[in-house]
Amino acid sequence: MGWGIGGGMGEDRGPGVNGVLLLNRLLLAGCFLPVAIGRLSNISGLAAALTLKGMPYGDVVATLIVLAEVFGPLALIVGVAPRLSASVLIAALVVTTGTQHRFWDYAGLNRQAEQAVFLSHLGVLAALLFYALVGPGAWSWQGWWRGLNGKAKPAKGKKKQPSRPRAPKPRPAPARPAAEDEELADVA
Repeated sequence: MGWGIGGGMGEDRGPGVNGVLLLNRLLLAGCFLPVAIGRLSNISGLAAALTLKGMPYGDVVATLIVLAEVFGPLALIVGVAPRLSASVLIAALVVTTGTQHRFWDYAGLNRQAEQAVFLSHLGVLAALLFYALVGPGAWSWQGWWRGLNGKAKPAKGKKKQPSRPRAPKPRPAPARPAAEDEELADVA
């Protein structure tokens, strides 16, 4: 299954491209982990903030966001499940950005600060979409697991035996036209 840009997932794209993809994963993880650690120590504060902004089931949503923001960056660093980890982080980012950084509700300096955070979150969203599209590269768990050139590593164990040739299936006799049946009936 190819990823589109720069060749298929796990292909040897060269050390320059794989280095950039690794740096992208590390920088994206760095955007989430510090905030996630802070939220992990105060999930109830995030739940209260979400509830005050009108989010239903704020405590459940806060717990899911914290789980996504802790385990998603770890999956980014290792390079495992790129589409799933990017999708989960995108969902968490959309919820937190849409509820916590509604700059259009403010005026003055608060509006400028919230707008700056909102726009920076859009940049992180773009990077996550790029990661979901391109994949983690060869310098990742997924790249190592699939091996070079996108081929899966063979399973250890018995070698597959070639199947024995099968006898051809018998073909049904061709149907005779109805006219021949009538001629044979007249002869009898």
